[in-house]
Amino acid sequence: MLTIEKLTEREKEVLALIKKDATISREEIANKLKISESAVGTYIHHLSTKGYLLGRGYITAPEQKVVIVGGANLDIKGYSPNYIKGSSSPGWIKESSGGVGRNIAEDLALLEQEVVLLTAVSSDHFGDQLKVETEAVGVDISHFKTTQAQDYKTGVYLAHMDQNGDLIGAVNDMRILKEIDSNYLNNKRKIIETSSMLIFDTNLEENIISFLLELVKDKKMIKITDAVSVEKSLKLKGKLTELDYLRANLDEAEVILDIVNIVKMEDSESAQKMDLEARLERLKREYSRNKELPEMIISAGQNGVYYLSQSEGETELRHFEAVKVSSNEIVETTGAGDALTAGFAAGIMNEMSINEAIKLGIKASALTVKSELTCSPDLSKLV
Repeated sequence: MLTIEKLTEREKEVLALIKKDATISREEIANKLKISESAVGTYIHHLSTKGYLLGRGYITAPEQKVVIVGGANLDIKGYSPNYIKGSSSPGWIKESSGGVGRNIAEDLALLEQEVVLLTAVSSDHFGDQLKVETEAVGVDISHFKTTQAQDYKTGVYLAHMDQNGDLIGAVNDMRILKEIDSNYLNNKRKIIETSSMLIFDTNLEENIISFLLELVKDKKMIKITDAVSVEKSLKLKGKLTELDYLRANLDEAEVILDIVNIVKMEDSESAQKMDLEARLERLKREYSRNKELPEMIISAGQNGVYYLSQSEGETELRHFEAVKVSSNEIVETTGAGDALTAGFAAGIMNEMSINEAIKLGIKASALTVKSELTCSPDLSKLV
C-alpha cells in the first residue's frame, strides 16, 4: 500500500488548487496564495516526494480512503447516580451523534483518515443533525441515503447509564437500516470497489452483509467488520473466511466460533463462571480448527486486548495490556469498542505493524472512556 505522508497547511492549499485545475501554472498558484513562484516549486516538490503528485505534470495520486457501511443514529443517554429499578430516577440526559459505523467513521476522521460513510437517515430533524455533526468532523457524507420521514425515522439509540457510565439497558431503533439494500450498494459500487479498506458493522441485514462481501470478493482491499453485539454477531456465520480482520469482545467471539450457542440459550452463564485464561484457551483451540478464519482482535475490558492469528499452521494468541484508566476518570464506556476498531484500522492504513495498530486502538479506546462524547475529540492528539 502506498505510504502518504502528512501535509503542511500550505501544501494542502497548493494541492487543492492543483486538484481544482490540473493545468494551473506556478505563477497562478503564486498569485492566488500570495507567495513566490520559487516557493510554489518547493511545495510541488514536497507534494511529489510525499506521494501526492505522480510523475511529470500535475497528476494527483489516488486517495487512500476507507469506506464504511453501517449504522448512524442519534444517541440519547440518561444518567442516574442512584438508579432504582421500577422507579423514576433523577439524573440528566444528553444526546449526540452515534451508531457503530458512524462512530468508527468519526474516529477515523479524527485520526486523519479519508473516510466515506454509507448509511441511511431520514429527512427528519435527527437525520439533519447527524449529517451536520458527521460532516463537521471531516467524514464524507455525500453518499448518505436519505429517506422520507413517513417511511422510517432516523435511527435512535436510547440508553440508561449508571453512575459509573456503564450501561443499565437500552433500546435501539435501527429499522431504517433496511434502506441499505442491494440497489443502494450497487449504486455505490465504484466508491466501494476503489477504496483501500472496507469496514462494515453487523447492524446491516444478514443478506446485505452477504451481498456486500460478494461485491468485493476479488478486490484488493482490507476488509474489517465489527461484531457489535452477541446477537448480531450471528450474522457473520459462514462469512468469516471472506474477512481480513474481525473486532469482537470475548462473548461475541465465543458465539461466532460456536463455543456458546445463543440460539438454544445455552448462554454464557457457564462460560462466565470460567476464568479468563480458560475461556481464552478454549477460544484459541476452536479458532485453530479452521485455517481460513480472519485475524481477530478481541477486547476484554480492563484485561486488555487479545489478538488471534494463524501462520504456517500455528495459532498465536497475543496479549496487549489495557491503558490504565482510574475509575474516577471513566465517564462512560459507550464507543470504546468503536474507537478500538477505528484506531486499529488507522494503524493498518498507516502501514503500522499489527502490534502498533492494536496499541493505537487501545489508546483511542482509553481516551474515549474519559469523554462525555461517544467519539472523543482527543483522538486527534494521537496523530
